[in-house]
Amino acid sequence: MRIRGEWPNPVAIRKGWYRAVARPWNRSRSDAHLRLVRGSSGFLSEAAEAVLALGATSVISPPLLGSNQEHWKVAGFESYISLKLLRKHLEGGEQTAVAVRTLGDPEWPRVVSIDAAAFGDLWKAELPALIEALQSTSTSALLGIDDPATGSLAGYAIVACSASTGYLQRIGVDPAFHRQGFGRSLTRAAHNWSLRRGAQTVILNTKPDNAAALRLYKSEGYTLLPDRLELLRYLGNRQTDG
Repeated sequence: MRIRGEWPNPVAIRKGWYRAVARPWNRSRSDAHLRLVRGSSGFLSEAAEAVLALGATSVISPPLLGSNQEHWKVAGFESYISLKLLRKHLEGGEQTAVAVRTLGDPEWPRVVSIDAAAFGDLWKAELPALIEALQSTSTSALLGIDDPATGSLAGYAIVACSASTGYLQRIGVDPAFHRQGFGRSLTRAAHNWSLRRGAQTVILNTKPDNAAALRLYKSEGYTLLPDRLELLRYLGNRQTDG
């Protein structure tokens, strides 16, 4: 097994044809995130052990549908956190109350700052994770919304499209601008962006206890899907920490 990169930066793990990519969950936690590019359950287990050896206290999978969890569970990963999956059928362009624009690379530091303020220590995503979300498909965009009073960036959304499906990968608004329609405008802008690229539906996921987000998405026409996404966690021989 070969590991390329230097932890705590993202590392590539290879064994023959098999490949996985690992990175810290974020700098506030000692967990790691592991993404399987290709490989067997045995390779997954070896890769997870290698990440633990780098200093992570646990290894967490990407959000997985039930049909995609078998390899991970055979490798020793166990259910950790469930997420709700929602879908909206696109019917036409939607108006936004606040203007939304496309962001460039120089604005990533502010996006990271907004994400940390919006999500807190457990769920905040740092630059490698945000770029990973943006690069999840070949067609994607980083959208932003500004404070009308100062012109400073107040919120962002990452949206991607593959074939006829759009994916609202992540959306965050600085808490100082909550309840001002920024999240709704970003959501609608993501719909419009997806529609222009041929999407007929948009899919997103959120935490079951995120009542404000669920209210927003349901009011925008999203319906709850019966499928459930799960994050799985690998502890190896360590004891669970709750």
